[in-house]
Amino acid sequence: MALRVIEIVAPGERGATIRKVFAEHRPIESWAVAEQEEGGRRVVVRALVDPDYQQSTLDALQDALSGTEGWHIVLQPVDAVIPKADPDENDRAAREAHRRATTREVLYGQIERGARLTNDYLLFVALSTVVAAAALVTNNVAVLIGAMVIAPFLGPNLGFAFGAALGDRTLMGEAAKSLAAGFAVAVGLSILAAAILPLDLEAKELLDRTFIGLDGMAVALASGACAALALTSGASASLVGVMVAVALLPPAVAFGMMLGAGDWRAALGAAELFGVNVASVNLSALAVFRYRGVEPREWLRKFEARQSRRRAFAVFGGLLALFALAVVFADLTTFFDATTPQSPDR
Repeated sequence: MALRVIEIVAPGERGATIRKVFAEHRPIESWAVAEQEEGGRRVVVRALVDPDYQQSTLDALQDALSGTEGWHIVLQPVDAVIPKADPDENDRAAREAHRRATTREVLYGQIERGARLTNDYLLFVALSTVVAAAALVTNNVAVLIGAMVIAPFLGPNLGFAFGAALGDRTLMGEAAKSLAAGFAVAVGLSILAAAILPLDLEAKELLDRTFIGLDGMAVALASGACAALALTSGASASLVGVMVAVALLPPAVAFGMMLGAGDWRAALGAAELFGVNVASVNLSALAVFRYRGVEPREWLRKFEARQSRRRAFAVFGGLLALFALAVVFADLTTFFDATTPQSPDR
């Protein structure tokens, strides 16, 4: 995470309080401007803040200004500082105590935009579905990878996990609605594709998306963890979005195509794979958000967030455990059936 300028616009009488908060949280530099407006004096305070202190500074400012009307906090990215601001190595322990991931507020803005149900989101789902359907029926792995690049399933899944980490039911609901709508569009177009395209039900890429394996669960778990880690560390999550799409788009398309072909057994397997992968992505993303210290500021919201996380961990973890046991049991059954000597016919 880079340096940022935190700017506060507040009533003039709160200027001393704001400057005190900045002094306690060690800004690289701070400055203030007082303005006279109709109805009272306003103060604008800006500070250049080290990444390790941004979240704690924002929380302290909000606590100090709670109960005051007419204030705003603005975060501004910084491209460069001249001369370069060198961190003080003597306060390493204090820095570790304040160290956080990308600020909660910045994360919320990024993730909330990706979780919205918009026309562009549905169009990207539709286009990626068409490309993926063509790839599955022709066993074209390169084209299938291209479909993953444009599939937008990362946003809703991260939105749901982030909402669970904060106890934000509104964000969770919006993310769930977007994921459900995207799944419906993908399935509907895939059913249509099954009626139009020459469909080979024995195509390897298609069949591979109709059953659950432990390797697939591992990929989905790693995808969700990498996506959350990329966001909280300030790195780009665009490439990780491809990994999430690998886990989600092909099973959704396979489900629709198998439904269109009338193969209900294979369609059920694809639907189960999609559900397990959604649970895997959300579970691992939620675990990373928890590890990175993503939680609300207020005490009551923290309690609600803990309850939300526990329920999400229980639901997703329980679902994955059941399916993992089912996969292991099925593999053991197949192994013993293959190794058990057959009695000769009489």
